[in-house]
Amino acid sequence: MAGIAGKSPWLTIEGVLLILLGLAAVLMPMMAGLAATLVFAWILILTGMIGLISAFAGRSHSHLGWSLASAVIALAIGGALFAYPLAGAVAMTWVIGAYLLMDGVVLIGLGLDHRKRGLAQWGWLLASGGIDLLLAAFILFMSAIGSAVLVGVIVGLSLMAAGVAMLAAHRAESAPA
Repeated sequence: MAGIAGKSPWLTIEGVLLILLGLAAVLMPMMAGLAATLVFAWILILTGMIGLISAFAGRSHSHLGWSLASAVIALAIGGALFAYPLAGAVAMTWVIGAYLLMDGVVLIGLGLDHRKRGLAQWGWLLASGGIDLLLAAFILFMSAIGSAVLVGVIVGLSLMAAGVAMLAAHRAESAPA
């Protein structure tokens, strides 16, 4: 797919992929929650390993103790999430709820900024931010077990809303004036 007037097709590709990934998360919510937990666990484990290597390779720096503490904490939390992904998924619902809350506020701000600048399709960004706020409230006010089961659905809905907003915004940018 060629870009229009120098426009890149990557926003369209990203929007479609977000919608497809969101749909997959909605259809397999427990797997999506466990997958998110395991990915986060691996990120922490790799961060901890790199932190240990960095701390010992640069022993002459003055913050060896803090560097080691940071690396060990990342390894311990990553290892615990990897060993107990279901418990990690329950705990991560609060993190996801906080993310959706902050992302919703940012998207609403972005939508209002687009409106102020007179850009078309600002309502899609506003709607996506509103959906994130509703989903965050849904997660944060549910029981831990209930939110852990539904976290895949909620993340999937957020991904699909972001994908639709991205496609709409890219379409508006590509439309002739």
